[in-house]
Amino acid sequence: MDGSVGGVERYGEPDHGGRPETALLGGEVLAVRGVSKRFGGVQALDGVDLTVSRGEIHAIVGENGAGKSTLVKIIAAVTRPDQGEVRVDGKVLRTGLPQETRAAGVAVVYQELSLVPQLSVAHNLVLSRLPTRAGVLSLRKVTRIAQEMLDGLGLAHIDPRAVAGSLPLDQQQMLEIAKVTATRPKILVLDEATSSLGAAEVDRLFGLVRAFRDEGTTILVITHRMREVWNLADSMTILRDGKKIARLGVTETNEHEVVRLMAGRDVQAIYPPKGATAPAAPVLDLREVRLRSSHKPWALELRRGEILGLGGLEGQGQREFILWLYGVGRGTGTMVQGGARIKISRPSDALAHGIVLIPEDRKVHGLHLGLPVRWNLAMATLGKRSRFGFIRMRAEREFALTAIGQAAIRVKSPFDLASTLSGGTQQKVVLRKFLACNPSILLFVDAMRGIDVQTKFGFYQTLRELTSSGNSCILYSSDTEELVGLCDRIAVFHDGVPARILEGADITQDDVVAASFAVGADGK
Repeated sequence: MDGSVGGVERYGEPDHGGRPETALLGGEVLAVRGVSKRFGGVQALDGVDLTVSRGEIHAIVGENGAGKSTLVKIIAAVTRPDQGEVRVDGKVLRTGLPQETRAAGVAVVYQELSLVPQLSVAHNLVLSRLPTRAGVLSLRKVTRIAQEMLDGLGLAHIDPRAVAGSLPLDQQQMLEIAKVTATRPKILVLDEATSSLGAAEVDRLFGLVRAFRDEGTTILVITHRMREVWNLADSMTILRDGKKIARLGVTETNEHEVVRLMAGRDVQAIYPPKGATAPAAPVLDLREVRLRSSHKPWALELRRGEILGLGGLEGQGQREFILWLYGVGRGTGTMVQGGARIKISRPSDALAHGIVLIPEDRKVHGLHLGLPVRWNLAMATLGKRSRFGFIRMRAEREFALTAIGQAAIRVKSPFDLASTLSGGTQQKVVLRKFLACNPSILLFVDAMRGIDVQTKFGFYQTLRELTSSGNSCILYSSDTEELVGLCDRIAVFHDGVPARILEGADITQDDVVAASFAVGADGK
């Protein structure tokens, strides 16, 4: 068996999106032959082959730990394979020389940003090719070039003089894409590049990708969002446990079959059954809320044992609302918990009232990447295992081992650094760390982005178990399908205000989209 389905490489008829059939017949551009890579006792890749033609959009899919990121790093020459080779246009690329790979026309947009946050947007965009004359940098020319790059991507609303780190995460991701695609690469690799983008930005990126494809650019897409594979790709390679399982055309399979091949087993329904529909008592009553002083006040309640979703277009106030609840965002209003008025001015106030936040950027706001898993797990509750200011190390060790077992966190040792874990495993650590605080209310900000289907299922199950025990969740997600499948009610935000509350039979993707554009149930 060669690792493909039935021992035979499977191909389908790709959806060319209206292109002539010859568009995918431009010859083999990228070839990965017999690539293997081991990290200690872990076989990350095992004899993987991959071929992609000129003008083809090819997706690489698989669960966390399947080897996708390692394969991308080997293609980009960031990581040396133990065996195998990478060819571009028939030429073998020397491993460990990223500059040679870039010179061959390979460009990678990673999920993790490489922007210099202290520099301006313009300087980030032209940093690798600063326009100088006689050693003197022309700031005017830098700004002009950057503005042209932004205009070409439909990002004219971003000020090239703004500090890059001050922009929202989705705009920073678009800058990352602009920086890479400005070189017009021969092979463009998008490694979870849409994970922090809203629907409008994803559409803009897809339009750009299709334009590159029509010009002959070869594109590799690594994504956990299955619908993106069918919306964008011509074909896909499925990885599992470091091995290639199949190469398929998008028209010859379906999502359920692909997920089964990724997992190596039949995957249960992604979303667990929702709880009882009878309204429960509110655990948090919000009144006279204003996220912006110019808006009319509004009210919202969170019920015991429910998952309240926050929907709407990107940037309509959902994140600001959650951050205000956690004491780190702007906003005014009255919070009532258990019949008593409370005030939350800082995260410590939120924690004191049983409110925790699971952030979207786990690497920056959820973890200390340079510290072991054991210490990350214990970080939020050190006071429970200390005496006279000294940590009781035995109690801390026992706590960490118990948490690792309960959350099924895959580590070789509790002293593994958090930076070595996959995205899904990192998010497990973040969630388990805050569950140790025994919260009654959990706030989630797009916390499931960049996590594979099977790991998401585990999170969804955990959320349902929490709500069954009386906990309540407020969940913002840029994935409308996730909101519809998981939430008991959805507050759809428009211009900083929950314009419509959906529940029961009204929770459909069509209703969420309509409410996002301030269209009522009557179509007005």
